[in-house]
Amino acid sequence: MRTASADLQTVRTITADGSDVYLRVTSSPVDLEIRWYRDGDRRVAGSPVLFPAGDLARRCLGSNFRAGTTFCLDVVGEARAGHAWCGVVDWNVYS
Repeated sequence: MRTASADLQTVRTITADGSDVYLRVTSSPVDLEIRWYRDGDRRVAGSPVLFPAGDLARRCLGSNFRAGTTFCLDVVGEARAGHAWCGVVDWNVYS
């Protein structure tokens, strides 16, 4: 599965047991730190993953999720107004 934009508020559901979540930032004027968190409980979250400005590499946000897990994305650290970013989220994947 994938989505064309990394909308932080979108709730995504893992349907493939043991799968991973990836993000590729396609446009950002600033460094970003992104993590996943469980929908409805920000205390259950992954470690922040650094996405340097201009780097288009696909990075793993978390792995080995159980089917039925719901998650959202979160920008960690400094957020600057007016610095929009875009990305592609892949989940239910094994590579």
